[in-house]
Amino acid sequence: MVDPTRIERPRWTRWALLVVGLCVLLIAWAEPFFVRYPPAGSFLLVGVLAAGVAWRRPHGSKAAWVTILSVIISAGAQLAWLVTAWYPAWALALGFALVVAFSCFAGFWELSRTRRRALTQDRSTPSARSLLSILRSVVNSVLVVIAAVTSAVVLLVAAAPAAVAIPIQAAAGQTPSFQPRGPEGAVSVTANGDGLTSDVRYGDEYPSSYLDVYIADDDASVTRPTYIYIHGGGWIGGTKSDGDPNAPGGGFAVTTDPVLDGGFNFVSLDYGLAPTVEYPTQVKQISQAVAFLQQNAQQYGLDMSDVVIAGGSAGGQLAGQFANIQTNPTYAAQIGVQPVIDDALRAVVLDSPALELEKTGETQTPQPVKDLIFGLSARSYVGTSVALNEEASVTNHVTVDFPATFIADGNTGTFPDQAENLHERLDQLRVTNAVDVPPASSVILGHGYMAMPGTWTDTYNEKKLAFLSALGL
Repeated sequence: MVDPTRIERPRWTRWALLVVGLCVLLIAWAEPFFVRYPPAGSFLLVGVLAAGVAWRRPHGSKAAWVTILSVIISAGAQLAWLVTAWYPAWALALGFALVVAFSCFAGFWELSRTRRRALTQDRSTPSARSLLSILRSVVNSVLVVIAAVTSAVVLLVAAAPAAVAIPIQAAAGQTPSFQPRGPEGAVSVTANGDGLTSDVRYGDEYPSSYLDVYIADDDASVTRPTYIYIHGGGWIGGTKSDGDPNAPGGGFAVTTDPVLDGGFNFVSLDYGLAPTVEYPTQVKQISQAVAFLQQNAQQYGLDMSDVVIAGGSAGGQLAGQFANIQTNPTYAAQIGVQPVIDDALRAVVLDSPALELEKTGETQTPQPVKDLIFGLSARSYVGTSVALNEEASVTNHVTVDFPATFIADGNTGTFPDQAENLHERLDQLRVTNAVDVPPASSVILGHGYMAMPGTWTDTYNEKKLAFLSALGL
């Protein structure tokens, strides 16, 4: 007879290993969604890893020592991430947490086999595996493969977001290219009756250096201010003719037509997408585009003496950074981009802008999927350097010379706190500005809602145009 304690003790131990392994695995998979909330994920993960230490005590087993070593490294790296916010520490913690999880699974299966062998010997039954045991092995193998593939994807996303961004760009047909999307300089008339010159090349140095020019009412004889728009898409997606794929858009005309009907001509820019095109090339391209428009204003029927620079989401960050370069000489020297426009830059319009890059993965009224997407996008653009995140942030560098600014955002899964922070900073500097964030008690509006037709978008456009009109535009 087999001593029951030899069976019962491993049984409880093995189930504990399974539960701990599952907990660690699921938390590790969830961590990328909450990478910018270290207290929420890290303390929980550290606690589970501590439980792993308790259940996976070494008994001379090499696997046990590997588990404990992985627990120590993962927990230490998580704590380092909490203290320093150094991103590689978080990625290291995630990788070793996955090692802990699979080690716990290995321990569970090892103890399960030991128990089955003991029971088989005790009952004097043949040692050949039954059909049930074969089926169990197949199911376990499939589950292990699924878990391993998922874990590999999670770790890849955490350690190298560019590996995810580049295939997404390719699938969407948005890979940076020196070739135009359509016939270069094609002329047409939009459904709104406005003239459109498409795919105008504004530079040769960087890919995707093209812009579209819209002339209100297809009448270039009327002098109108120029509204230059920079599309969003997390710096890794979007186009000058489709806008931001993260916005709930209803077609790019939702963005262009109210501005054109409000008395402006409209220019929409493409720029090279990260990570293939590295920071700060994008803002250099905007400078090239503005310089090109100044030199060729007459040819395209534009007035570059009254200019509004605008952008949505990532495009809002680029518009704000461009304005900082024009108005903050010290900052321009730091970035290495020369100002190209002076008093002609009359206003800035920022729609759902990412103004503080270190907080890009922290939406308000949080939406974990948006947090993950925005956080990955920012890391693809500026990497994980604290210094570069600070450098690319708009609010940090505004001065008393910053242009009059209209800031708008939704209230759910977006950055209204960043909009308010810029508003407060501009108020302190006595820079003319307004912020429009509808309260959630009235309506739920998401990131880039102003690209979707509706009553609240109409109200947003009325407020924006009234703000610009008050500036004499």
